[in-house]
Amino acid sequence: MINLPPGTPPLLRLNEASSNFNLSKSTLLRMRRAGTVRTFKTSGGQFMFYRDDLIELISKNTNGNHQVQGSSEPA
Repeated sequence: MINLPPGTPPLLRLNEASSNFNLSKSTLLRMRRAGTVRTFKTSGGQFMFYRDDLIELISKNTNGNHQVQGSSEPA
């Protein structure tokens, strides 16, 4: 189960996505390069991960046995 802090923003930096979803940074970067998850590139060249896409991806990969708590928006 993912327990997101209340008010988790819709776009997450690499460190935030890694800690909130318990995924390594290298896994997130590999998923970004493979196009598995959508990202937003900032004007400074940083990539932001879409929270809802990560929730959806994890939900699909856990056979529907995954619950998300604490998000201000529905998964």
